[in-house]
Amino acid sequence: MKKVAFIFGSLLLIYIIFFDIKVGTIPTKHIASVASVSKSDKTSQNSLPKFEEIQVKAGDTVLGIIEELNPDYNQPISQITKDFSKLNNGLSATKIQSGKSYKFPIYSSQK
Repeated sequence: MKKVAFIFGSLLLIYIIFFDIKVGTIPTKHIASVASVSKSDKTSQNSLPKFEEIQVKAGDTVLGIIEELNPDYNQPISQITKDFSKLNNGLSATKIQSGKSYKFPIYSSQK
């Protein structure tokens, strides 16, 4: 009986790890789009990337929202945090608050 319980527990643990890696456990489908604005000034060297303004919900992270907006993004995390900080007047990505709206960079060409 102990062997069956051990095998069942092991299979359950493997399934949980697989599900967490493939799907994730933090829901991001509830992101509500507040406004979509694109930056047209591309002549200056310090031009800001295109962005979308999103109202942050409880449990959201900057990287989670960026992944939702840019499913095929390939930017390094340091670039994402720099762009987020530029778009939000120097606000650190770790200082976001639930219920407030922030500008998130869009990197994919589809948006």
